[in-house]
Amino acid sequence: MSKVFISYRRADSVEWANRLYRHLSMRFGEDLIFQDVDDIHPGVNWLETIRSELHACQLFLILIGPNWLVDKQGRRRLDDPQDILRMEVSEALSSQGTVIPALVGSAGMPLAEVLPEPLKPLALRQAIALKDESWILDVERLIERIRELILPTSSQIPLQTAQKELYELQLQYFKHLDVENAEALKLAQKAQAYFNRVMPLYPQDGILKVTRGYLFKNEAMALVRLGRNEEAESALNQGETVFRTMLEEKPDDASAWNGLGSIESVRGNYKKALEYIERALQIAPDYAAALQDKKQILEHIK
Repeated sequence: MSKVFISYRRADSVEWANRLYRHLSMRFGEDLIFQDVDDIHPGVNWLETIRSELHACQLFLILIGPNWLVDKQGRRRLDDPQDILRMEVSEALSSQGTVIPALVGSAGMPLAEVLPEPLKPLALRQAIALKDESWILDVERLIERIRELILPTSSQIPLQTAQKELYELQLQYFKHLDVENAEALKLAQKAQAYFNRVMPLYPQDGILKVTRGYLFKNEAMALVRLGRNEEAESALNQGETVFRTMLEEKPDDASAWNGLGSIESVRGNYKKALEYIERALQIAPDYAAALQDKKQILEHIK
């Protein structure tokens, strides 16, 4: 079950919700963040899924955009007792979890008197503004608050231990790749599972952030060799999302540019891969991993 529930109305704030989900899932893992668009599988009862997640979550982010209270057609959908968003907010407020209103699109916090009765307590909750012009800084503040609220401190794994364990798992993975591809896939998945345990403890660590993207790439490489190409492309898409989100936060992140190059290399797009790796080397000319990747890609292009 997830620990953070993102509540939003699609017609009001879907773009901000998607953007926030990318930043949070990169750090805390997709298992800890629930967003209905991505996390409800075809064929399941979506209302039961939402209610189940609401009951399981510890933290609720209520995204409030410019048309959250009154939509573009002038309707107050929150006045309808059957409105799903009203149900989400009402159940969040009646839970034992923490409710944080997140203001997007220059929206203001609604006053209690304009809210339907079950939602009036929302007006008393301290909001956080996620402004477009300071999005990254605002999200960083929110991430720190989330980390304080949902993560235990007594069982933390030391950062150096986490980095070393992930490094050793990747070494084992590459020893098996092309020799025992099924075993390599198991090791890639084991690394992902371990990563999901430790990354939430250190959501701002740059090494761990870039590692997430490479773990998806490793999984894809094993899947390709096993002939499971659709699954491989899905893993590559996830890795690409990680690296592009890193670049949204820091456009001159050489490791993220090189990561994009590695993704395109697995796809067989060597010219595109070289373009990304050259960008990494412009930023960090002595970047050993990028220099090695460039050498290997040039051999493919010849």
